Amino acid sequence: MNTKNNKRKRESMQKIEQVLIEVLQTKELTQISVSDICKKANLNRSTFYANYVDIYELADTIREKLEARVAELYKDEITQGFNSNKIGRAHV
Repeated sequence: MNTKNNKRKRESMQKIEQVLIEVLQTKELTQISVSDICKKANLNRSTFYANYVDIYELADTIREKLEARVAELYKDEITQGFNSNKIGRAHV
């Protein structure tokens, strides 16, 4: 696959993921269909299915990315024993 297609695929996946996050603000995951996401993202269903098996795989992908971001935020605390919760607190 060439670079242009890789970029298009990444952009489609980002758009799909963003739309699911937006729709989850007003609907439960079980109430959301692939068609809902594709319509709002202005993409074909084939684009969705080229990247995800179903809505649940999409939700898992987003969750995994969020967990990785949180882990990255706390990497220094984990590796250096630093605790950000103690910053700015007066010692008693």
